[in-house]
Amino acid sequence: MAIKARDMQVHEILKEISDLKSDELKVKTLQQKYYDHTPLHRILKMNYCETIQPMLPDGIPPFNRNEGADGPNHASLWEYIRIFPVIVRSTQSMNMRPLQIERTFIEMLEAVDPAEADIVCLAKDKKITEVYDISVDVINEALPQLQIQHEETVKEEKSNEKLAEEYLEMADLRKREAKKLNEEAKEFIKKAKELANEDA
Repeated sequence: MAIKARDMQVHEILKEISDLKSDELKVKTLQQKYYDHTPLHRILKMNYCETIQPMLPDGIPPFNRNEGADGPNHASLWEYIRIFPVIVRSTQSMNMRPLQIERTFIEMLEAVDPAEADIVCLAKDKKITEVYDISVDVINEALPQLQIQHEETVKEEKSNEKLAEEYLEMADLRKREAKKLNEEAKEFIKKAKELANEDA
């Protein structure tokens, strides 16, 4: 029995997308299969969006990885969606002590599959592209609802003063072009009159 897309773990999805040969296919797969996979979306947003800043230091903190068949069943990241605002700078995390944030983070890492824990740490450090071949352009095209802001996609917002300078520069250019066109028009009129006089 095939696993439903919603039940796929994030690290499995990232590998599936990364292994696809073309960006077009990556976009199509994300759109059709994983358009509503909330943990995936949270991971992608945390990794690619530059306005989201982590509240924890880089790297993987020491934690009990709970590996092996004899260990307890792992929780899903679906069960820890509420934790994501704690990891990054947010109203919720700003009201918590650093030690609280770290303990909450480690609690999640120890509960989920170790491979999922590694993905969360990669996303926190914005290093998913070091492991998976998935560009920000693919994510923006496939999942525009995430509204990811990245240096390659964010356009500089211009001040009114800057815009005014640009408009004045364009106006000056148009004036020069108009003056040149007016001189050419006068020259054409002059030639027309000369030709008319010759026929008279």
